[in-house]
Amino acid sequence: MTESTSKPVVLAVDDTPENLDVVKGILAKDYTVKVAINGPMALKIVEKAPPDLVLLDVMMPEMDGYEVCRRLKADPVTRDIPVIFLTAMDQTSDEAMGFEAGAADYIAKPINPPILEARVRTHLALKESLDALNEAYAIIKGQKDRMEAELNVGRDIQLSMLPTFEPDRAEFSVAATMKAAREVGGDFYDYFPIGPQEYAFCVADVSDKGVASALFMSVTKALMKSRCSEDNSTASVVTWVNNEIADDNDSCMFITLFIAILDTRTGVLRYTNAGHNAPYLKRVDGTVECINAKHGPVIGAMEGIAYREDKLQMNPGDVMLLFTDGVTEAMNDGRELFGEQRLEAFLSSANEPVAEDIINGVQSAVEAFADGAEQSDDITLLAFRYEADPETTTVHKLNIRIPNEHEAISEAALQFEDFAEEQGLSNADAMRVNLVFDEILSNIVSYAYQDDSPHEIAIDVELTPEKLLVMIEDDGIPFNPLAREDPDTGLSIEDREIGGLGIHLVKNVMDEATYRRQQDANVLTLSKNLD
Repeated sequence: MTESTSKPVVLAVDDTPENLDVVKGILAKDYTVKVAINGPMALKIVEKAPPDLVLLDVMMPEMDGYEVCRRLKADPVTRDIPVIFLTAMDQTSDEAMGFEAGAADYIAKPINPPILEARVRTHLALKESLDALNEAYAIIKGQKDRMEAELNVGRDIQLSMLPTFEPDRAEFSVAATMKAAREVGGDFYDYFPIGPQEYAFCVADVSDKGVASALFMSVTKALMKSRCSEDNSTASVVTWVNNEIADDNDSCMFITLFIAILDTRTGVLRYTNAGHNAPYLKRVDGTVECINAKHGPVIGAMEGIAYREDKLQMNPGDVMLLFTDGVTEAMNDGRELFGEQRLEAFLSSANEPVAEDIINGVQSAVEAFADGAEQSDDITLLAFRYEADPETTTVHKLNIRIPNEHEAISEAALQFEDFAEEQGLSNADAMRVNLVFDEILSNIVSYAYQDDSPHEIAIDVELTPEKLLVMIEDDGIPFNPLAREDPDTGLSIEDREIGGLGIHLVKNVMDEATYRRQQDANVLTLSKNLD
């Protein structure tokens, strides 16, 4: 109803007052009847307070009924008001003109009261139904708008998680793509550095879609990168992430994940597969290997699972392809899967593969196979090619193992001195490194162990013409010596706090120093650039 009354409002428009009296006499019992004697007056009444229905004479001075109807239908506010023409004209062409103008019905004059009542009642009922539909549509549209806004948030979250690719490094090149089946997908990929010479690569698939999956992805990625910053074992990273996710997984989502860490100096790739699709390794000689080892179930399903890792040797020119099941499970109109065989066939045919060419080629092959069929799952691909050539850089290695005894420290120093002399390391650099040895090893022997049992300390040295790399590992109590605040060397000796100078020396002698706790061991990595 358009007014504060229980009765619907009917506007009768006619230039003959007697006709208006007839209409009012028939309808006044059940309806509020307003009247207008011409078109302009009718439009003013409608503009002020739109009625529920208009009874409109066709033949009127100034403005005929057709023009009045056209103006009502042109206005979004009034276009849904039903208009019934009242006319003495009975030509089919006249009726057609009325319907073209937007009329809902015709009633011939002289007016038959039962017909008028029936037509008005019918069209008001139709309008009420239309109003209800419009209201329902508005509600649905509001829900749709909110859903789209939510999906936009999810898409933004998902896109923010994807890495920004830097220019190809000397050690490797990498390319990736993700094509979501819906507005927000459940896949993600990533690559990031771990220390000075290692890079992590991963592809994952969350069991759900939408905003919830994007948030779940975000948490998983943050946990994984945080753990990788202090642990370069793929097995222990995935084990820890799984325990964190499964501990309070009310959503009952889970994640398939493949993560690999590449040592860019040696080409050694360590990896863990948590219920994910087996990746492929395209060797530089053209052979294709399926890396089908499984190291544990999906992440988030159960706490306490100890994941494992394997390793393989990548050679210069080898390409590793990681992907989600949206690739192999892509279907054509015949419900046929793309499958592993087609993927292997494409990789076997790829000549001198480049990471980006592999990604583009697989994507094109899947699209050609689907041939326009609707994509049912997210398609994510990541490929990286190992570029380093070990033959171009000679690496000299020294592995020292000593017991946790002060007397053994001097033996380690002698072994390093002999190694430094053999490789032509300058006396100044050799002396500086030995000072570092003495400081670090003395601290380990003195403070790392809380029992009287024998322990082994491992010192691994790698020397290239450009860099000296030292890794010291012990199984003592967790301790990060680099976390200690540097002493204020500007103070006098009497005013300085005791301790800290040794670690300060280490930081100043070496160009880079990192610490991580890895599988119940302290690992300190030191590097020094050589002139």
